Amino acid sequence: MNQALIVMKKTKYELDINTYQNLDYYRKICLIQNDSYDKIYNSHLRQLESREILKQEVFPEGKFIFRDELDTLDLTQFGCIVALGGDNHFTYVAHHCKQNKIIGCNSDVQTSFGALLSFNPISLKETVSRNWENINVENWSLISVEIEYPDGKKINTVNAVSEISIRNANPDMTSRYVVLHEDKKEEQKSSGLLLYTGAGSTGWYASCKNEDDEQASFSKSAPFFRVYARELSQKARKNFKLTDFTVLDKCQIISEMNGGISIDALPERVYPFPAGSIATIHLSKEKLKVITYNKGAQ
Repeated sequence: MNQALIVMKKTKYELDINTYQNLDYYRKICLIQNDSYDKIYNSHLRQLESREILKQEVFPEGKFIFRDELDTLDLTQFGCIVALGGDNHFTYVAHHCKQNKIIGCNSDVQTSFGALLSFNPISLKETVSRNWENINVENWSLISVEIEYPDGKKINTVNAVSEISIRNANPDMTSRYVVLHEDKKEEQKSSGLLLYTGAGSTGWYASCKNEDDEQASFSKSAPFFRVYARELSQKARKNFKLTDFTVLDKCQIISEMNGGISIDALPERVYPFPAGSIATIHLSKEKLKVITYNKGAQ
């Protein structure tokens, strides 16, 4: 209990009020947006209630912060980090976890499905009250990226938990690049590449896949990741060899565009990928330690 760090996300209402300042003007904006004020505010109240449940009933000795404070703390002093929010918040918090175990806790089950989240405040309360019975610690696969720029500079991105998008910085322009995998090399143009782990296989890729694709989803701990070229022409999809493939070790992408590499669809995790840059993409040796609920133990 004393080693728990609970990382909260600010609600949309909190963020919007900070942006618009004037409540009457904000209500006007919401009215234009499908009269959404009540929906946003009620979600805000439910998320405040989730915070209070964790503070008062689950982790009364824990440390509670918002995620913009993560970089100010020595995270090695915490045995467990709880991400209280949705899937995007979970991946953002996970980028900071090294040896820490992480728990995904959905802050509002009425508006968020939370595909990566095993708990909500009530189920987490019950789990703690039963002395952490019926839990697993899973080791989720991660993807690491090293980018080498034409001037020789090299950087490493944060590890991707779910997915990586490589595309033109202008979404209206074609993405052009070269794919190298094993003994194959292929120049392509599409709307961009999607690289995903098992955690990401039920996300963006699920909307791209064919209904009869039995390989669409796979284990979050699978020792591989997959690559998918988005929005190819039927001719290109038929003739290209590297449009939908599995990577056991690494692949490389060479940019032929003014591009960007986005990690886990987070605006804070977008890296420049200009023409001539080379991205070497590995299955990371590191794993994300995720505490999940063992439903089969019931």
